[in-house]
Amino acid sequence: MCDRYECTLSPEALKKAVEELNEPQDNDARLAAIDRLRARFAEEAADLELIRNDDAFILRFLRVRKFNADKAFNTLVNYHKQRKEWREVFDGVDDPKLVEQLLQAGAIVPLRSGRAKDGSFVVIGRPGLGFNESNSMVQFITCLVLTVEKLLEQEESQIYGFTIIEDMSNFGLSLAMQMASQGKKFLHVIQDCLPARVKSVNMVNEALVFDIIHAIISQFMKEKMKKRLTLHGSNCKTLHEKIDGTHLPFFLAGSGPDLSPDWWAGEIMSSEGDGEDTAL
Repeated sequence: MCDRYECTLSPEALKKAVEELNEPQDNDARLAAIDRLRARFAEEAADLELIRNDDAFILRFLRVRKFNADKAFNTLVNYHKQRKEWREVFDGVDDPKLVEQLLQAGAIVPLRSGRAKDGSFVVIGRPGLGFNESNSMVQFITCLVLTVEKLLEQEESQIYGFTIIEDMSNFGLSLAMQMASQGKKFLHVIQDCLPARVKSVNMVNEALVFDIIHAIISQFMKEKMKKRLTLHGSNCKTLHEKIDGTHLPFFLAGSGPDLSPDWWAGEIMSSEGDGEDTAL
């Protein structure tokens, strides 16, 4: 195989990967693990076809499961099964034009600069923003998956993970009902399929209707996810304990720049299908 993976991580990121993710420091050992996972998928998941066969793609699944071969294999299989089974979401992942309106409205936008205090990449969601009769919670989930997969092209996001903020100001009864019906599948994708380390999920400005939905979908949350979920209400001071307010926009009681929906929509649309890295 040509164009084998070569590690370009910073010394700090590599140290974190070795210590926290059990990643081999030796590249030959890293490549051997990639080859074993690729070969096992071909042998034991013959009914599925890898959407990408390159080392960098396979490596994501090893990192997210701390180089545990069985867990990485299960996640890789789950990911490809969901791509086949939940076409409502992955049609939009494959063709971002289907959710371009929500992206341009700023329903999902990562911070362009600044990270959480633990080094994780920050993604801000505003479910309900930019929705109309043709939009749905499924399309919001599509935007989130699109954003995470785009950010995963940056290796450091695979190492440091993600901090998710959900501003629930626009989350009404209609979306709540949709979330109640889609919540189990959504949590399966986040917890068992995507090769992304979710370090924390933070809900702000959540209303009573969300508390009801939370009670329904929390039964599908793994204990690790439950521990990483924080309901902040309108108290952004507790949110600032995780993310410095100088990085956050005004609507999150921060002093940072406004979000840049046009920039992020442009990044998603311009890189459609090219698999290139995004510079943040």
